[in-house]
Amino acid sequence: MTDENSLNLRIKMELQNPIYDTVDEALEYTIHKQNFQKYDLVKLVMMLYKQNYSCISNTNGYRDQVKILDEYFHHEYNHSLITFMMIKAVLDFKGTDKYDTITSDIAILETALRTKKNTKPEDLCIFSYPIENEEYNDLMMNIEANPNFKYAMAITYDKIKNTQK
Repeated sequence: MTDENSLNLRIKMELQNPIYDTVDEALEYTIHKQNFQKYDLVKLVMMLYKQNYSCISNTNGYRDQVKILDEYFHHEYNHSLITFMMIKAVLDFKGTDKYDTITSDIAILETALRTKKNTKPEDLCIFSYPIENEEYNDLMMNIEANPNFKYAMAITYDKIKNTQK
């Protein structure tokens, strides 16, 4: 097994790890406590990319838990925890019609942010292709390296979390 395959397998296994439920709890509590409005979660996501955890509520030690998990994720996978959490949130809908809508929305948003025009997406499978081929590392690298993809994911994540209220 190559290092890339091993890394993808490890990331896939992390998707089933219940420890990340703590991050969801921390974000949901923060959203509720600070009365987040539309797109406020996008700002929080961008702060987490800068490893600024001050935006996370410290109730129940959430801030420290998120920081520790993010440091772990950086050390083990060389990726940000928030990238993983956004992917995980989308994958919660896999196998449903909503999943197809969400992945299509990601592609539409990424194209609109990149071209500054509301046109047809150039790569409708920007998210779904790496997922179907279990190329989690490549997907995470692409999200983190491409600001338009990162913002498209953050906006989609905000939309998912705000519809769950």
